[in-house]
Amino acid sequence: MLLAAVATAVSVAMLVSQLAVVGELRRRSAIAAAATTAAAAATAAGHHHHHHHHHGVPIVQSLASLLSSVLWTKYGAINGDTAVVWVNSLGVAIALYILGCFWAYGGKRRRSVETSVLATTLLAVVMVAAVDYARDPRAADLFSLACCLMSLVFLGSPLSRIGDVVRARDASVLLPSLALLALVNNLLWAAYGARHHDPYMVVPNIVGAVFCSVQLALVAYYGRAAAAAAAAAGGPSPEEVKLADLS
Repeated sequence: MLLAAVATAVSVAMLVSQLAVVGELRRRSAIAAAATTAAAAATAAGHHHHHHHHHGVPIVQSLASLLSSVLWTKYGAINGDTAVVWVNSLGVAIALYILGCFWAYGGKRRRSVETSVLATTLLAVVMVAAVDYARDPRAADLFSLACCLMSLVFLGSPLSRIGDVVRARDASVLLPSLALLALVNNLLWAAYGARHHDPYMVVPNIVGAVFCSVQLALVAYYGRAAAAAAAAAGGPSPEEVKLADLS
């Protein structure tokens, strides 16, 4: 009971920490609007304006979070696990709110956000309906495996930046505070799964803990000099660009 309560509390903290992206979306939307106004003024004055794009991982992790949370909510319902249902229901709500903010501040990318969210929602509905109406007893095991895979996609998505980290010899695009919180969260849920003899909870959380450990190792080895410099200058840090860039 105590383990479930602690794991739930850490999960809530990790989910709430994702809301930091909303403030960055709002801020970068204001910056983009100001840049557009300045570009229009420069064009009217006969000056050439060069638009620079920053490339990050804008929405994929939030979509993966939504799908993973929906599937794990259903998994908890199937197994009568209130803690899993409660935590992942909150995860669904937070993911939808963040995706709504991507849409609100998306500008010309609103249609793309709508399409992505609709496709993810339809996939979730199909998968949940499939396990509800399936007659094959193996359907529940396949659904459980799908839950595991989606957890790994969500937890492993930051590692897509390893190439950038190695090339730049700087880990500023990684988020050590979130990685540490996720590491603790994964270890707690792995212990919870082990206590309930549930390999579908143990395996993805152990692998997720490894993913988080790799992120922390990269931060420890390469440091975050670019983030420190950006903070000192008062500008957006590389991880802020990673989280909030809509381009």
